[in-house]
Amino acid sequence: MRKSGWKRCLAGACALVLAGTLVVTAVPANAAKKKKAEVDLDGTTYHATLGVQTCTQLWITRMGYYAADQNEMYGTENANKMFYKESGTGNVVVQNGVFVDAEIAGNGTYTVALQDADFAGEKDISQLHIATDIPVNDTIQFSAVKVKINGREITSFDEGFMEDEEPYLTGGMVCLCMNHWRSGLVSQLADQGMSETAESGYSLLNGDGADNIEITFTVSGFNYDNETILEEQEADNQPADEQETDTSDVSPANESTGNPSLALVCVIVAAVVVAVIVVVVLNRKKKDKK
Repeated sequence: MRKSGWKRCLAGACALVLAGTLVVTAVPANAAKKKKAEVDLDGTTYHATLGVQTCTQLWITRMGYYAADQNEMYGTENANKMFYKESGTGNVVVQNGVFVDAEIAGNGTYTVALQDADFAGEKDISQLHIATDIPVNDTIQFSAVKVKINGREITSFDEGFMEDEEPYLTGGMVCLCMNHWRSGLVSQLADQGMSETAESGYSLLNGDGADNIEITFTVSGFNYDNETILEEQEADNQPADEQETDTSDVSPANESTGNPSLALVCVIVAAVVVAVIVVVVLNRKKKDKK
């Protein structure tokens, strides 16, 4: 009995040691969990880019997410390229196109774009969005979102339609413009008169190697404004009658009067006066001859 009791005590001690080990190892594992980034409202410059995916046949893609877990091209030489994968081989085929990104430094209106894009005959869009590296938060707001394709305004939103599925937000906030798999957005676009015209999206591209897409949007919620952008907007919105008048081609003669019409009147009056004088003089000479 004593031997059996001793074994039971030893087994219990071992169990306690094992349990303690599990507890000790579990704490560092939880502590090592990555802390969620918080948005800086007072000075950090963030970035935005255009994300797009076609859906005719090739599914040309460039999501632009600022995280490798949802963007396999992030941080690679093809980060700013569109591509598709060959059927069967899975080989990556890069397509031409120039992405124009935006640096978000305070409240203001920004533009992201894709210029001279070669969609290799693809004419249908399944996804179109603005991807940013702004940490997800409830303070920053997107509004006045306007989408233009090949110079024509396609749609607009007074308030940005924000992505809410967590896997696609690891790199930052995403403002959706088109997405075949977001029923709420599809319904909203339909209410605006823009129903899907392709199996998985919208037929909007030419596919001829020179497509252009532009998204303009306003960001608010920071504790400061982007003064450079605001000054440019004020200059663009200035009424024509308040803009500085160019007087570089004003002739010296007009500068003295400040009014070309007035100068012409003066010339006419002077000519009339001279004519009257001439008539008077001639009449006097005729009288003297008599």
